[in-house]
Amino acid sequence: MNILEIIQLKYLEFSLKEQKIADYILENATSIENMNITIFAKNCNVSTATVTRFCQKINCQSFANLKINLSSINIASSSISTKNDLLYKVHSFYKDIINMTKNIVNIEDLKILYDKIKNAKRIYIYGLGSSGLTGTEFMLRLIRMGFHCQSITDSHLMLINSSILNENDLVIALSCSGETLDVINAVKLAKKNKCFVASITSFPTSTLSLNSDFFIIVPNPNLLTKNSFINTQFSAIYIIDVLTTIFLEEEEMRKKMNITINTILENQKK
Repeated sequence: MNILEIIQLKYLEFSLKEQKIADYILENATSIENMNITIFAKNCNVSTATVTRFCQKINCQSFANLKINLSSINIASSSISTKNDLLYKVHSFYKDIINMTKNIVNIEDLKILYDKIKNAKRIYIYGLGSSGLTGTEFMLRLIRMGFHCQSITDSHLMLINSSILNENDLVIALSCSGETLDVINAVKLAKKNKCFVASITSFPTSTLSLNSDFFIIVPNPNLLTKNSFINTQFSAIYIIDVLTTIFLEEEEMRKKMNITINTILENQKK
């Protein structure tokens, strides 16, 4: 993993002042190379001592070492202010997110989730807001491959559903922050009923991660672009694409998906 990916993964471990430094680096990675530590600290509104402690937390010996690590990354991100082409900026942002996701996620972890889905009697996907929309997309794909799956995007229904789960069921919880209280409460109840809980989130030390049996970490786009209205679910959707591609390597899954495609096409002709 490169230094930006390490910063994202450790983000929740930072103090508030250290998070200011992290935010500044993630949004201005390409403009730090020529700064000295005094100017950098002033831009982050922290002390130089705080900058030094931050560098040590991310395994950099000094601020100079941090700059070397940043300069070694070939970044064409949406934070580049010299580019006025909006198509370029959004494209660069998506490319950065895909590259980070590819670097952070282990294919073996996706295969573990694949096995859990295959062996579950029933699958429930929990998510609120944008994560709920991603959960619904995930549900539609699993249904079309023959799985008994339901996406739940209402906090009360999550609790109701969690209260009647058992060890044969699977819950997949989606939360970018990993701190969505309603999702966490539902997950805790599901685990109490011996249901296996997997989560897709952005921080390994988040409350959701700590209350899951298994989790997959994806980049948090909000850390890269706080001032843009760009899809925060892009990394999660990318993971779902990879996971469903794994399923479709099986002939049985492909047959079931083709049945649903043909059923829809035939219905449209009527």
